[in-house]
Amino acid sequence: MNSSLPVDSYASAATLPTAHDQRRMHVLAAARTCFARSGFHGASMQQICAEAQMSPGALYRYYPSKEAIIEAIAEEERIDAAACVAALHGEGSLVDRITAVGMEYLRQTLDPDTGGLMVEIWSESIRNTALGQRFHEIEAEVRRAFHAALLRAQEDGEIDPGIDIDVVLTVLFAIGDGLVMRLQIEDDADIETIEPYLRRVIKGLLGAP
Repeated sequence: MNSSLPVDSYASAATLPTAHDQRRMHVLAAARTCFARSGFHGASMQQICAEAQMSPGALYRYYPSKEAIIEAIAEEERIDAAACVAALHGEGSLVDRITAVGMEYLRQTLDPDTGGLMVEIWSESIRNTALGQRFHEIEAEVRRAFHAALLRAQEDGEIDPGIDIDVVLTVLFAIGDGLVMRLQIEDDADIETIEPYLRRVIKGLLGAP
């Protein structure tokens, strides 16, 4: 070990992904592409192997089944949702924070290969399946965080105290979902031009001054 390295260099080295981690991420990226193209139920392990350019034996060392891959993707979605919630409690007005969270959400879905995966996640979320329940629980966590933030803003006088928070959230989430779908169709749209209009909609929904 090189004792001349600063302490924080050791910490940085310790957090670097291992070769095993990198291969796992490679498999998940390939799986996302396949699921976006063929759906969770339509995509096969053979297709994922082909997309990842790995043999079945090599891939099974990382994930023993398609269900294990889907669960790993669901866990990634949960982590992303937690990051979304954390951003919601950052600095600035509630309108600023929700707008920032919404724009980041849209940017993450722009990948031409995997952006369509959100459509599959929504489809599963309304089905009475174990996978659908998993994704539904993740969204429910996000909704609870938004509800708490809006309730606190009402109590602080930052937004209209007369709005129905549950209805507002249904409309707000529907706008986000609709934009994700629209941006998949209009793949040449400049996402950054949406921000000021999204801000207007959020401000109007919340009755913010």
